[in-house]
Amino acid sequence: MSNIKKITFIVPKLHTKSFRLDVILVKLIKKYSRSYIKKLIIYGKVMVNNIVTLYPKKKIFFNDRIDVFSLLNLKVKKNKKENIFLDIIYEDSELIIINKPKNLVIHPGPGHLSGTLFNGILYHFKKNKKLPRAGIVHRLDRHTTGLLMVAKNFFSYHYLTNLLKLRKVIKEYDVIVMGQIQYDGLIELPIKRHWHCRTKMMTGIGGKEAITHYKVIAIFRNHTHLRIRLKTGRTHQIRVHLSAILHPIVGDKVYSNGIQSNINGYPTKLSNIIQNFSRPALHSSRLCFQDPFKNILKNWEVSPPDDLISLLHHFYFFGFI
Repeated sequence: MSNIKKITFIVPKLHTKSFRLDVILVKLIKKYSRSYIKKLIIYGKVMVNNIVTLYPKKKIFFNDRIDVFSLLNLKVKKNKKENIFLDIIYEDSELIIINKPKNLVIHPGPGHLSGTLFNGILYHFKKNKKLPRAGIVHRLDRHTTGLLMVAKNFFSYHYLTNLLKLRKVIKEYDVIVMGQIQYDGLIELPIKRHWHCRTKMMTGIGGKEAITHYKVIAIFRNHTHLRIRLKTGRTHQIRVHLSAILHPIVGDKVYSNGIQSNINGYPTKLSNIIQNFSRPALHSSRLCFQDPFKNILKNWEVSPPDDLISLLHHFYFFGFI
């Protein structure tokens, strides 16, 4: 094993339903101590089902895939600081609210060892290196834009993570979906890891509770503009839920399940924009939660970036029946 830079495990059947990630790795990699395994996890050297996890306590189940990197180096290198531009729309002594652009990965991992939000936080907020995940309390997919919270001290980190667990953070998103949705609604389908493609999620029995509220903003000829409010925060939740009701997001090649945008009746320019939209048309528009010191609701809203603004502009001018 001394020459291995990466090792991959498919978790065998266990006597119990699940194990902690650090515990199962100690069993699988007997050469290294539990404290060393914990360091590997905390510094982003372990992936579960192709997603970097920084939690030693993460539950691991039968048939999960675990990739472990940097077994050569007994000294785990700290993630480097990088002068990455951060669009900060709010900052005080407790937290930072960032408007995340598209293509910005949140945490370092294989294929994205630098250039992440994590690296930028370490550069601009040096004290955050002492916080778990550098103070990042939740995440957005690489291609999703919009509002993201980052804590600046241990109190705010634990306060915000607890608010998220208690579902007391209002998170709203703007999204353009394929097909017409006539009425506001609720999607309540459990979400779990995909049976065959471990980088994807799916709905189904045995998954974790997932609740998505949606409000119809505008109905176009073959598409709908929705405002989404999340009750839970599962991986890829909005994309998976909208795909499950056969209204996948425009530009979402992963969860479209072969459904394509119907561009019949649209002018050529709008048709081209729809067909060439290179990411899911999804934007985190609003964050709102209770301030622990002032006992008031803090609320932030931010407009979509240029690519989504252009798509919405053309829909509102040329997309109606």
